[in-house]
Amino acid sequence: MSAVAAGRAGAVRSVLLYLPQLKLGGAEISILRLAQGLQARGVAVALAVHRADPASRALAGDIELLSLDADRTLAVPRRLAQLLRQRRPDVLVSALTHSNIVAALAARGTGVRTVLTEHAPIASMRRLDRSRRYRATVALMPWAYRCADAIVAVSEGVREDIAAHLHPRQRRRLHVIANPVLAQDWRERAEAPVAEDGYGADGAPVILSVGRLSEEKNFAGLIRAFARLRTPMRLRLAIVGEGPQRAALQALIDELGLGRVVRLLGQRDNPYAYMRRARVFALASQFEGFGNVLVEAMACGAPVVSTDCPVGPREVLAGGRYGLLVPPDDPGALAEAIERQVRHADPQVLAAAREHALQFTVERSAERYLQLFERLLDGGDARG
Repeated sequence: MSAVAAGRAGAVRSVLLYLPQLKLGGAEISILRLAQGLQARGVAVALAVHRADPASRALAGDIELLSLDADRTLAVPRRLAQLLRQRRPDVLVSALTHSNIVAALAARGTGVRTVLTEHAPIASMRRLDRSRRYRATVALMPWAYRCADAIVAVSEGVREDIAAHLHPRQRRRLHVIANPVLAQDWRERAEAPVAEDGYGADGAPVILSVGRLSEEKNFAGLIRAFARLRTPMRLRLAIVGEGPQRAALQALIDELGLGRVVRLLGQRDNPYAYMRRARVFALASQFEGFGNVLVEAMACGAPVVSTDCPVGPREVLAGGRYGLLVPPDDPGALAEAIERQVRHADPQVLAAAREHALQFTVERSAERYLQLFERLLDGGDARG
């Protein structure tokens, strides 16, 4: 343990983080970054997943990855409880509503402090997942979350949304801690060469977006907005990410005759290098919980355009101070904002946006989590 962690009152010595699986998703990467930030501060961390595979082990890197060897969710609470009793961590952290319910049940009677994290608004998730299972999950929240010592929302908007689903006493345990976004090496990564041959090589300005190719990210809307630009053939659109909508998005690109100027680049290990070279970064999501990619793009110096989702981007962009906000599902407004940033991005706004982004570091987020953990271990008031 480092001198930093050991010298603090009520120092946290060990933390177990729990997720169903470790993959390239927003919540999963945020939890991994938190684990890395805690480990850098001398805390012993481990990440438990339902079943570890080579891909998840590679993603975890030097974070200890524990496999619960569970193929069914019903088997997880018992196995996670056994793991908690064996390892006796100071704190258990989980993410995502269904996993939070599992964690709260598993931690009962173990004496381990439990912190549940919420990364997206329930109201928006209901639009995406209309299944009976998800409705049951939301209905179980007030009952299961009463077992938690603290509940963390990644933004004020998520906190307000989650609060509506909790009992008044539970709301006092709600906290807001922004996602850990920028790691210590982000500058070096931004300066690295891009892996994609030809990215920006012809001198044409590149509009960039990064994210999972899924419905809620609305890349189809972004492609349609790009097609509305007055000079689309003088620009390029590049999308970094993979997901279930790839085939449909490629079909839309072909249908609109944009195959020469719009490219789906697939997953890239270092999107920062692309962001630094982008003329504009565009986010077209229908909903977000926070908006990590906006922080990353601002830090890399890219002018930003984002849809004004119910939660997330408005907070990150301070109501439009650091980037342009447009209504969701309005390709015309999105096209106009992109063109405005291409032509007239304000250098003073870009400098202020970059400075603003630097508050969302892994180190700062890990420090705030540690402060919360220490209050819980000291038996003090951990109300938000």
